[in-house]
This record gives sequence, structure tokens and C-alpha cells, in this order.
Amino acid sequence: MSRFPTTPWKPYEPRFILPTFAGLECRLGLSIPIWYRPLTLGYMRGLVAGSLRKKFFESLKDLGPELTSLVASGFSRKLRFRLHILSRGGEYLTSYQVPSAYAPRASFEIDLSRLLADLKLPDDDYLVVAVMSRGRMDGNRSSPASFSMTYVDQDNVAIYRTGAFARPLNEGRLKSHIGFTGINPKVIATKDVVSSLMLINHSSDPEYAFAASPKTVLIREDGERLEGDFGEISPLGAREMCIADIFGNKVFDFLKPFGGRGTTVTTCLGVTLASLHLQRSNDNRRTLLGIEHSRPAHMNFAGILQH
Repeated sequence: MSRFPTTPWKPYEPRFILPTFAGLECRLGLSIPIWYRPLTLGYMRGLVAGSLRKKFFESLKDLGPELTSLVASGFSRKLRFRLHILSRGGEYLTSYQVPSAYAPRASFEIDLSRLLADLKLPDDDYLVVAVMSRGRMDGNRSSPASFSMTYVDQDNVAIYRTGAFARPLNEGRLKSHIGFTGINPKVIATKDVVSSLMLINHSSDPEYAFAASPKTVLIREDGERLEGDFGEISPLGAREMCIADIFGNKVFDFLKPFGGRGTTVTTCLGVTLASLHLQRSNDNRRTLLGIEHSRPAHMNFAGILQH
């Protein structure tokens, strides 16, 4: 569905995907550590060693363009960034090249709310794919740089951080992916605060075309549970669902004996998803009180569903 007009990223370019929220000030921050020294023997050794861990032809496919890019930059330590803007449904809208290049130890921030307005996009919920020009192949083609998102309204500030990776993810026919399990032990449903779950159906393949349909279970401290469908997530898209939307308004009475708190376990076969856990005010379910970026849970935690 995205239909990028050109190739949006190379296989060796680290990238991450992040949401913006209508009505909130959204700021992207980045700090580049000192590790990036392309003129050193250690960096070049890691570049080659990381590539050769893969099959020979895959190594040539990735290592050749990455070395070419490094040479073309004059072995510059500086990194460049570009942003691709998608709808929450995964539809490509536009792109933006960050004008400056940044060296190790640099930090910068982009006011995404202002940028979206400058790009003539209406005030709405979007996804932003941020692409970094190079990473470290000796670390699963990753970047240990610190990326953060800050969301601000007149009463609240919410922040989370994440990283960028160029490793294969949800590629081809998904042969190497056995599924996703995500756990949130901090679910709240009270008259003041209600939890939401955002899942992102991301991929390292810009032509990715598989929709995801997760299932969610809400569990109380005494073991009682509710089961629900999360809904379909478009390829390269995201979906946010309030737990009252997944399980109905009965969720408030269901969790009331336990202070309005519970745990959700969300599963999906065949794909790897990214998850964000959100807390919103219950008066209009729009004000964002908190957000947390989580990694997929280890498979052995899925045993909680069997008891």
C-alpha cells in the first residue's frame, strides 16, 4: 500500500519507525555516540566481519554498496538523515531530507509538528520512517545512537527512546518469523486513565504487503481473563486500540476489584511487530499521559496464557 516513488532506503541503512499524534507537539531527538570512526582499522574490520557472517552472495550484495557509500562520502564521519511520512494505514505521503550532516557527539531535534505543517499535511496521526545513512555491520548492521520522541500538550509531557537497525525484518515470505508476543503488565482502566496499545506492522522491505491481525488477552490478578481481537494492521502501518475498544466498556467493571489494573498479552503469528504502550486521559481518550516503547516478550512468557 505504501508505494514509495523511489527506493526509500538501502539494506545497510539503519531506520526506525515512529508515530506522531494529532493535537500534540511531537519532537524527534537524536544523539550520535563517539563510536562512529570510519577511518579506524577497528571500524573497517567490524564492517567486513559483520558482513561475512552472512552467506557469501548476501555479503557481496550488502558490503559492496556500503563500502561504495563510505568511499563516496570521503570516509566522512558525518551521518545524514531523511524522513518518509506515511499515514497510519501505511500509505506513503511525502519525504524530507534533513539538510545538515552530523558527526559523532552531535545531537539535534526536529519539531515534527511544524515540519508536517510545512509539508502541507493536515493535523492528523502519522508514521515517520527515519533513515540513517550508515550503521555498524559488526552489530547486526545497527546503530547504538539514541533516538527519542517527545510528545507535549498543555498539561503533559511523554517521552520514549528507541534505536535504529538495518537487520532483515518481515521480509519476503516471512519464512524466518514465528510470531510476536507482547506483554503489558501496566494496563489501567479507571474513570481518569485508560490504557491503549499501539502495534506497528513494520518491515525492512519497502514492498512489504502482509497485513497482521493480532489477538489480545486481558488478565486480572486472580487469573480471570477477557479475550479480544486487536483488529487488522496494514503493511507498514500502525493501529492504536484502547482496551475499552478491544474488550468493550465492561473492562472498567472487570478491573475495578483490582484497582483498575491488569495485564495484556498480545500475540500474532508469522510477523514481528513493534509495540508502544500508552496511557491516555479517559475524558476524551486523546490526551497522552505516558508512552513506553517495549520489545517483544520472550516466547517462554507466553506460558501465562496457558494457566
